[in-house]
Amino acid sequence: MSKLLSYKEIRISSSTSPIEYKQAGYRQRYLAIEEKEIANTGIDCETCLFYAEASGMDMKNPTKISNKLNQGINTLDQDFMSDLSCLIPNGHYMATLLKVYPRLKREAHGTEYYKAGLRNISSMRKIEEYIVPIQSSESLNPIAINDYMDRVDLKETPTALSISFLDIKYPLNHFDEIWVYSHFLLDGHHKMFAANKAQKAITLLSFLSIDESFANKEQLEKLFQVLT
Repeated sequence: MSKLLSYKEIRISSSTSPIEYKQAGYRQRYLAIEEKEIANTGIDCETCLFYAEASGMDMKNPTKISNKLNQGINTLDQDFMSDLSCLIPNGHYMATLLKVYPRLKREAHGTEYYKAGLRNISSMRKIEEYIVPIQSSESLNPIAINDYMDRVDLKETPTALSISFLDIKYPLNHFDEIWVYSHFLLDGHHKMFAANKAQKAITLLSFLSIDESFANKEQLEKLFQVLT
């Protein structure tokens, strides 16, 4: 599992982000830009294994924000949190700074995601953590990947950015509950791929949506107890 370094509960009410949440059908949830779905972030199927679907869109973020994340952050600075309102939609969040060890997984049908951890929280409940890129690894710049690999080898820790969710599933197997803790990358695709390739850790600034997660307050609080 990722390691929790810092967290802060925040509300964003004056966002200028082009990203919005879109729901359709039973526990289906999407990230969308101008009505175009860029990632399927919902559960869809209670009994299925983890499934991720993203558009492959090239995410372009303001230079000031990208530069700050590239340098790496180690605190949840209020001014920087405010700057991020141009990327994060309005809502109630737990802003968290995590140390993650991504391990890339490619499915036979082409879907890619990173496994970030697994932990049993009781005999019948477990947490599965995933990091989902919006861009495919095939679209990434090899020079940028090598640059980040050199940096993490020198013990530098750049930071990626995500919108995240905690979703509780009730599968038909020997577990009563599977808690899916998923991070959808808005910035840091090259960093995450490089960390995976170098088998090193990087930090992830995650905005865990309290409003959009399919989990209650007690379950969200339990997640942070596990991560601490």
